[in-house]
Amino acid sequence: MPEHGGRGEGRGWLIVGRAGKPHGIHGDLLVEIITDFPERLQDDVRFGLGDETVPEEFFEVHRVRYHKGQWLLSVRGLRDRNTIEGWRGRYLFLPEQALEELPEGFFYEHQLVGLECFAPDGEILGRVTGLDLGAAQSRLVVRRGKREFLVPYVPEIVREVDIEAKTVVIDAPAGLLDDDAE
Repeated sequence: MPEHGGRGEGRGWLIVGRAGKPHGIHGDLLVEIITDFPERLQDDVRFGLGDETVPEEFFEVHRVRYHKGQWLLSVRGLRDRNTIEGWRGRYLFLPEQALEELPEGFFYEHQLVGLECFAPDGEILGRVTGLDLGAAQSRLVVRRGKREFLVPYVPEIVREVDIEAKTVVIDAPAGLLDDDAE
């Protein structure tokens, strides 16, 4: 999946991962990979840490390796498990690179994350937190309250995406966004 976008430190930054739980006693961190280009995160690379919109703090990778489909990250000069625990759920950013132009109606994941979701009647449905690239079809990950729902990214359901207005109109079939849906 393409990288998420953000701004900070005077240039564009893209989300490449989400901090998970600490690993071990020396302040290593498990990071969910959110990029098609995981090779960009390497030893000695500068990265940002922040919410889903911008990096707020900047660090340097001491060592990165793969562990069960995630990055296992050691941060230069930081060996405190409690500090790393406070990073849980925050995003890791790398400087953006040039992106190819997409055909009309297609979007990079970083353009979709953060969009407010509305029903055709204007009811607020939640916020896009990601894109799940399934084998059969892509799905928007929509957070509604404390739950996340997978919304098939098909024209019959995702009716309109307005990047400028930061909105998406979702015509969800009955049960798709219900809290008791299985």
